[in-house]
Amino acid sequence: MMISLRASVFAHSAGLTKRGLATITQVQSFHIPVVDFGKFRTANSWTEKKNTADEIVSAFKESGFVYLEGHGIPPSTFFLHRTELQINFP
Repeated sequence: MMISLRASVFAHSAGLTKRGLATITQVQSFHIPVVDFGKFRTANSWTEKKNTADEIVSAFKESGFVYLEGHGIPPSTFFLHRTELQINFP
């Protein structure tokens, strides 16, 4: 099975643009699950945290990959590291 990821841009209904990764594969049924990590970050109990952790584990078991949203890492951090990679690995 061949899988590749490429950067993509898609629009939200609010008119905002969000960058993400598009999954390209020859297998129609393959998808990468999306887990909202914000639920873990704002959880009020260990049960809520465990539920989110279980979602992440299930996602990895299902496809071997997971997209995390609501993780709290600012986009500037991603762009900084992306720039560093482009400089060191052109």
